[in-house]
Amino acid sequence: MNPVIILESTDELNEPAREVLCSVWPLSQDGDEVAIGTPIFSDHMVQVGVSLSGRENSTLALPEPGSYLVDVGYPNGHSLRTTITVDENQRYRLLVSGLKRVPITDISTLRARRSDGESSFGWVPRVLAAGARRVSVRKQDIEVSAYTQQDELTLTGLYEFASNIKHPAAQSESIFTRAITNELRHEITLGNSGVEVERSTARRWLIVSGKGKAQTLIAYPDGWACEDSDPFKLIMERKSNGGKQRFKWSASLKLMDPVYGSLVEYLTRRDISSTLSISESDRGKAATALYRKKQNPFSAAAAAYLLALSGVMDQKHYAWVENLCFKYMWMPDGAIALGWISLNKETPDGMAYTEAKSWFSQAWSRGLPYYTVGLHVLIDGLTLLYRVDPSDQAVRSMLSAAKAADVACVRTEPFTTLEISRYVSLPRIS
Repeated sequence: MNPVIILESTDELNEPAREVLCSVWPLSQDGDEVAIGTPIFSDHMVQVGVSLSGRENSTLALPEPGSYLVDVGYPNGHSLRTTITVDENQRYRLLVSGLKRVPITDISTLRARRSDGESSFGWVPRVLAAGARRVSVRKQDIEVSAYTQQDELTLTGLYEFASNIKHPAAQSESIFTRAITNELRHEITLGNSGVEVERSTARRWLIVSGKGKAQTLIAYPDGWACEDSDPFKLIMERKSNGGKQRFKWSASLKLMDPVYGSLVEYLTRRDISSTLSISESDRGKAATALYRKKQNPFSAAAAAYLLALSGVMDQKHYAWVENLCFKYMWMPDGAIALGWISLNKETPDGMAYTEAKSWFSQAWSRGLPYYTVGLHVLIDGLTLLYRVDPSDQAVRSMLSAAKAADVACVRTEPFTTLEISRYVSLPRIS
């Protein structure tokens, strides 16, 4: 029996399973130096963390005993590179840490992050029914509400929407609340609410509030259906339970599907090569086929961005993205992908710029993109159009609205997450 490497995560209790990309090279002694051979695995998908699929997706079979160089790349941008030596029949356990996201309350800690990646925060799930007795706002430590937006909301109009969020509001439903405690972390799973995205025209938002004040606004892809689990986990953290940080909560919406959860995290960093590796794998193709069968527009939007950014586009793909854009008129993401595709034709001309402006205008009219990468693509596209014609006031206005959202956007989050206080403190966009 050949030796195998089993990858295990030290973050299993707190983080959903994820797909990492693993490369393995054999090492040999060449005189006094070590020689690296042809890779046995190159960007090979390996699943780490708690998953219903078992250990088979977490194992790499090596051809023979010996020494190997192992490189593991995580969706959040972290990586691990180490050398190992394995004997015949050995099952080598390689522990990986750092799958957890960079703490969004302080992105600068990426440089100073501890290598062990351990957390002292407890896991405290608690979901309250909508009809539960409300706790006094003054005594609430944290509350999460799902807000239903019935009317159309442009990207410019988002400013007024965020400024006027009331708590509670007629369109909001409290899904989690916690009286004042010393806990630093909360987690809740979010199941499918039963929204029929095929028929619905209303958008849903998650609002995280501390001591009755709305702090975070998340574009919530409600209606995302997973086969074997609840689709999302919402993680809320704060730095301290005392002082100025006591009521300041960060929030992270995690997709529980290991394949697409990894795909959208790689995509957020615009790591197109890794995203394609996930998408083109057997597990990636199976997940895509399942979501296509379920007609999931949110997974389709992620695929549309991948097609647009990778340049892997033919007429069939273009027609598919165009259908996504017209079928789900409340979703900005399809129009953003089409605008980017128009700008990146082999020989862009005046007609291509006009076409791109039309798509970006549609996206602007539909409001904040569901994906953070979409907001950044929109800004890049509008910036190019503005440079082509600085006198175009419509483009300038759309670009200003997008940049305002970007300033308050948590860039490490796959699903667009705005810090409300930062956003509404900006000069009003007209």
